[in-house]
Amino acid sequence: MVGDSSVYSGTRGPDGQTFVAVDGHPLSLRADARKDASTTFDWGYRGRGGPAQLSLAILADHFADDAKARRHFEQFLRRVVSSLPRQKWSLTGLEIDTALEIDSALTER
Repeated sequence: MVGDSSVYSGTRGPDGQTFVAVDGHPLSLRADARKDASTTFDWGYRGRGGPAQLSLAILADHFADDAKARRHFEQFLRRVVSSLPRQKWSLTGLEIDTALEIDSALTER
């Protein structure tokens, strides 16, 4: 939820398989929230599959609002998910809010 202290983290195994958690529990894929949903998460590039799904799933959990997550997932993908380190990363709820606020401020100019 907005302003919460949740921590989102991702790791990539030696076989390339990814695991994403929120506060140590698996993050829901949320395939129901996106028409062209992927069956896996990925990050570190701008992709319509796994990276887009990760962006949407993080925001859907963070906002607890699917419509709001759908409105912002593409900018979050461009600004944050595409730049996450390949092997391991973590994001706090505050970092998510800050990234989206910065993006909103830039587009309002």
